[in-house]
This record gives sequence, C-alpha cells and structure tokens, in this order.
Amino acid sequence: MASLGISPNSKFADISQHLRNELSSIGDQLDAGSFTRILPPLAKNTLLGAFRKIGADHGAIWLADNTGDHLVPVFGCGEHADNFLNGKFKLPTDQGLISMVFATGQPFCENAIHKNPGHSPLLDRQLGVRTEAMIAIPLTFANSLRGIISCVHLGLHGSKEEEKTFSGSDLGDLELASATIAHLLDLTLMEQILGWQDG
Repeated sequence: MASLGISPNSKFADISQHLRNELSSIGDQLDAGSFTRILPPLAKNTLLGAFRKIGADHGAIWLADNTGDHLVPVFGCGEHADNFLNGKFKLPTDQGLISMVFATGQPFCENAIHKNPGHSPLLDRQLGVRTEAMIAIPLTFANSLRGIISCVHLGLHGSKEEEKTFSGSDLGDLELASATIAHLLDLTLMEQILGWQDG
C-alpha cells in the first residue's frame, strides 16, 4: 500500500506464490454448496444493498460449475428466487447474455432485453416472466473469473406504467459491489487457508 509506505517483503515471496496457488486450487474446487457456505454475510448484505439501490426486481450470483458447462445461480433475491436457486436452474455457458459476459469478461447493461436475439428465454419461461432490462458483471476471485453477478427488471405484465430501465450509474454501483464481494471472498478463503477464521 503506497499510501502507507509499505513495500512487499522479499522474505514472503515464496510463501506469497504458494498462497496464490492454494487460493486458485480452492477456487477450482468450489461448487454451489461450498460457495454458499463461505459467502460472507457482509458480501451478501453488500450485494442486496446494491440490488435495492438500483431497484432490481431480481438479482443473483451465478457460479460456473466444475465442468464449466453451466452457470448456476447460487445466491439471489426477488419474488421468484426460490424457483431458480438451490439447483433448480442451470444456464448452459453457450447460451444467453449472462454466458456472453462470462466468456468475454466484460460488463453488460442493456434495456429492452427481450428484443436482443442473444437473450436466452430459458429462465423467463421457467419463471413465467419477461426480462426487460439486465446488468451482468463478471465476478473474479481466487485468481480467476468464476462467476457473474446479474440483476434484472421484469416486465409489468400489461401495465400501462413505463417500463423500468437501468442506467450507467446503476452499472457502476453493481461493478463496485462485485469488486467488494470479490475482495471479501478472497479474504475469507485466505483466512481459512491460514487458519485465521477463528482468530
């Protein structure tokens, strides 16, 4: 941290690389169940607060499964959350805009999503809803891109009210939340590696 005048200590160079390797190895082993168990309460609150701030109808963390063939929602909120969490939905990584974000590592924000030919209708059909707007942000922790944070506005089902949209500011808020959650996940995993979680 340059502001404190602290430089890396060369004595820890070998240990540092070993810890990075161990962190990557643990990240590779995470599945939906283990991820949910290690997700810190502060990370959950940070994400839920971001979803509330931007007025999202639904939001979720998607984790790549161990095969790399699917993205699985492992934490989320919204009226229909119970119908897509806990193994009730898997998105093939070759379908949909969320998978595109996972493949490219680039954040995405778009309104009128249902008109985008790249949008996968699989989850909408399962939930009986129509996605109108979406933000999707890469989630990088344990030295790799391992998931996506997304949130959506849903259609108003025939209402004459103007459909809700997301803005660039909303995208920035979710990017900040994603970065915060990534740091909290790394810290949690590192504390477990070092045996500090009970300290």
